[in-house]
Amino acid sequence: MMTLTFCLGFANQKDFLNLFEKLWNKLLLNSKKLKSLEVFQSPFKLVQEPEIEIGIAWRNETQSISFSQSLNKISGDIICPYPPGIPLVVPGEKIDIDRFNWINNQSLCNKDLVNFNIRVLQS
Repeated sequence: MMTLTFCLGFANQKDFLNLFEKLWNKLLLNSKKLKSLEVFQSPFKLVQEPEIEIGIAWRNETQSISFSQSLNKISGDIICPYPPGIPLVVPGEKIDIDRFNWINNQSLCNKDLVNFNIRVLQS
């Protein structure tokens, strides 16, 4: 499995947008030749609001369950696969069907993508 990770800081990068677009287009052009790079659209919105405040969910009582049992549960943990090390779910967010399927499908390509025992809020 090949992973492409973006790390965008807050520094002022001279002509960053043009450089980024040029490199992205080059990557897409090369991927069409190789037929091995497939870009998946994730179900995650750019900005999301958890069901329960993160701090409250983090301090709440939780139980450890397998990821396969986590559908429609409220996470008490961070699901942060590495690579790339970007959180997919934070405490307080609901593991809905779209997220569940996306994370599950991604893990088929990489068995070590996530720890498949996660903490969820006790119901």
